[in-house]
Parts: sequence; structure tokens; C-alpha cells
Amino acid sequence: MHSEHKLTTSVVVVTKDRPHLIGELFEALTAQTLAPDEVVVVDNNSRASYADIFQAYRTRLPLRTFVELTPGIPAARNRGIQEARNEIILFTDDDCVPQRRWLEKMVEPFYRDPHIGAVGGYTTYYGATGTLVERYYQADRQAVQG
Repeated sequence: MHSEHKLTTSVVVVTKDRPHLIGELFEALTAQTLAPDEVVVVDNNSRASYADIFQAYRTRLPLRTFVELTPGIPAARNRGIQEARNEIILFTDDDCVPQRRWLEKMVEPFYRDPHIGAVGGYTTYYGATGTLVERYYQADRQAVQG
């Protein structure tokens, strides 16, 4: 490892009414080159049940699940921060599929500089072609490259 002290990680995920999507995220988290120390899932008072998907991954991920009754992403994310037990908190969304080295790469800068407080990464959209989001990313890439 980079140092004698291993930094611990909490991946915080906010979700609402999307149990059909979160399985892909969970699968990607099980395949990380650096395993998360905990995965904190905050359900923002869904009507849909997550019981089956949570049960399916409890033996494969260090899941901790909570329900936040106050509506909105800020309240749910703040609940995730309150519940997280570790030194580094990483946020991802229920419809994201992080690459295998995502967690490892996000933690790396904290080993290099103890004064770093936050790290961000590049996000890409892999959905259907021709969507508004994809056209935005293509235009943005062309602007950056041009």
C-alpha cells in the first residue's frame, strides 16, 4: 500500500424507486480492485422495495442501508455522510457503473497529499446513441479537443 496507514472508505449511494437499476452498481462495486470498507445506501423513502436486491448483495458487499424520510437528494446525501463510518466518503449514483479501478483511483490522491479534502473524476454516459445527454457529451468533448 502507499503508506503504513490504510485509509478506509465509505461508498455512499442515494436512491429512490430504482431497485431495478442498483444491481449493476452493486455488481461493479464487488469487482473493484480496492474493495470498499462499507457501502452506505440511503433510500429516499421509496415506494418500491429494495429488500430482494439488498438481500442478494449482503454477503458480497459490506452493505448498510437506511431510509431518509426528508425528500430530496441533499437530505439523503447528508444522511449518508452522517451514517458513514470511514475516513474517505465516495459518492456515486444508483444508475452508475464505476470502472474496476474507480475506488482505487479516487483514494490515491489522499495518500499523495494529506491536505487534499476532495477529489473528482470523469463521468461518461454509455446509454443509447442520439440522446440529449449523449449529444451534450459529444459536443463537450469536441469543444475540449478543438
